Amino acid sequence: MRSTKEQVEKNRTTLLNAAGAEFRRLGFEGVRVADVMQEAGLTHGGFYAYFDSKEDMAAQAFTHHFGVLAERLRARVERGESLGEYADHYLSVSNRDHPDRSCLFPSLSGEVARQATPVRHAYTEGLEAYLAEFTAMAGGREEAIRAFATLVGTMALARAVDDDALSHEILEAGRAALRAAEP
Repeated sequence: MRSTKEQVEKNRTTLLNAAGAEFRRLGFEGVRVADVMQEAGLTHGGFYAYFDSKEDMAAQAFTHHFGVLAERLRARVERGESLGEYADHYLSVSNRDHPDRSCLFPSLSGEVARQATPVRHAYTEGLEAYLAEFTAMAGGREEAIRAFATLVGTMALARAVDDDALSHEILEAGRAALRAAEP
């Protein structure tokens, strides 16, 4: 039985969400195509109907995830959320403990430089789109880059340490730095 166009698109979105979550949780090397397909509730044999390769899947998953992130950020900006409020949300213990449900920048930035061009290109375009939205909250492009680098670096460090007290200290220091940098 052939799938309808609507079902194919629904499956594709499910795959992109599953792939994005798995890449954020396990990193590039930890993700297996078969696991992503199983997580999405699809058979491994259907992979090539959606992607040319694992790298293509990663690039498409990044593009999809960045679109979702940019929309969420746009809504926060439109609500008038401050940089400090955003930092409180972004640098939360929940986001630290659940990389599969949070932003991929702190989870994968260190690995992207070693990936194929399509993955790096999707990452670059996603970062540019995110910064375009973040600029309004931060008060300018340079401020947006500075603030976002603080967010990503803070989260990466907080996740990396095995000392919970130090991790909390890192998160709080990042939040304080961004509250102090509010326009």
